[in-house]
Amino acid sequence: MSISKTISTPSFRLNWLIMILLLGLDLGSKIWVRTNVPLYEITELLTNFLDLTHVQNRGVSFSFFADIEDSFRIPLLVGVSLIAVVAMIFYQTRYWNELDFFTRSGLVCVLPGAAGNLIDRAVYGYVTDFFHFRWYETSFFVNNLADCFISLGVVFFIIPLLFSKNDSHTSKAT
Repeated sequence: MSISKTISTPSFRLNWLIMILLLGLDLGSKIWVRTNVPLYEITELLTNFLDLTHVQNRGVSFSFFADIEDSFRIPLLVGVSLIAVVAMIFYQTRYWNELDFFTRSGLVCVLPGAAGNLIDRAVYGYVTDFFHFRWYETSFFVNNLADCFISLGVVFFIIPLLFSKNDSHTSKAT
């Protein structure tokens, strides 16, 4: 099926609508946090588990690359993110009709997450994070809705792998 036919399918258009809504939620939440929550202020949301904490992540996951000079770090992270987003859009558009539900759903979650963090990096030079996950005094990470969407997308990608492993063990046993 050609790309123009793929784009005109209702499922493809619905998934793009969902991605645009998720991107809007992510960008809107970051704007709200930057406007209303002072940097590093902590507000407990779920006792001993989740706080609202405004931080600026200048790197990637767990602030990796955050200490690199801005003149190198920002173009590197924006460039890599842009290539990843464009590649995922191409893959999603080109292979939409061949993809299973879980791969489609994974892309629908990962793409707006990656795009939201890309926009933050390109505009501000950092990503606005605000969900601080912890267990009592043990801090795990601070992330945002984009990171939650990406994590959910990864779960969608992993689910078929778990079932395909179970199917292969079941067929070997019989």
